[in-house]
Amino acid sequence: MNEREKPLDIYVPKQRTQRAKEMIEGAYRWPSYTINVHGYDEDEPAIQTADYTVRAFSTPYTKHSHGLIVQETDRQKFLHEKARALGLNPGPKYGKLQSGQTVETDDGTIVEPDDVLSEPKSGRRIVYTSDTRPTSSVVEAASDASLLIYNAMFTEEQAERARSTGHSTATEAAQVASESGSKQLWLTHISPRHEGDEQTLETRANEVFNGDVTLVRDGDTTEITRE
Repeated sequence: MNEREKPLDIYVPKQRTQRAKEMIEGAYRWPSYTINVHGYDEDEPAIQTADYTVRAFSTPYTKHSHGLIVQETDRQKFLHEKARALGLNPGPKYGKLQSGQTVETDDGTIVEPDDVLSEPKSGRRIVYTSDTRPTSSVVEAASDASLLIYNAMFTEEQAERARSTGHSTATEAAQVASESGSKQLWLTHISPRHEGDEQTLETRANEVFNGDVTLVRDGDTTEITRE
């Protein structure tokens, strides 16, 4: 609300689009700004642009609970010196090659994009799990994440409580981060019972995961630089 004017796009599983609309209408009777509810299938991107893709994956919490993968498009560097060596001077042909088109030099030599582009470099990858148990499918989804944002509601002393409610402990979060090859781990959704002692969960996670572990709250930010 808050006097918003810009349209808001909401993405939900396709089977839940009507439910989402009913919840919005029931709670707010539709606000003054435009809300667009988009339904997605799990086997296709929820959002896809030239720069990144957002894809959902199932998590073992409820029938329609999902985590999200934000994957930056792989990049290839244009090799200027190699292009000049092939007889190409800076100009429009450089742009065509970068967009995947074949060009011809003044002497008739055909130059393919792969002739002047570096090997693809993987883009940054952020994985958000929401509430979940540490299953193999979640580990697979988090593979090589630049940042894994994972629920860590309890310590190991409450492991049975975590299992019965579909949540994870900080140690289990760290195990997923370690097994998936994630580089950073953010611990979220901490139980109120740990208020004032949240550092314990971060300490437990650090005992298992060798990467960076941070216990975060809503509104915290970070910058993930390119490698």
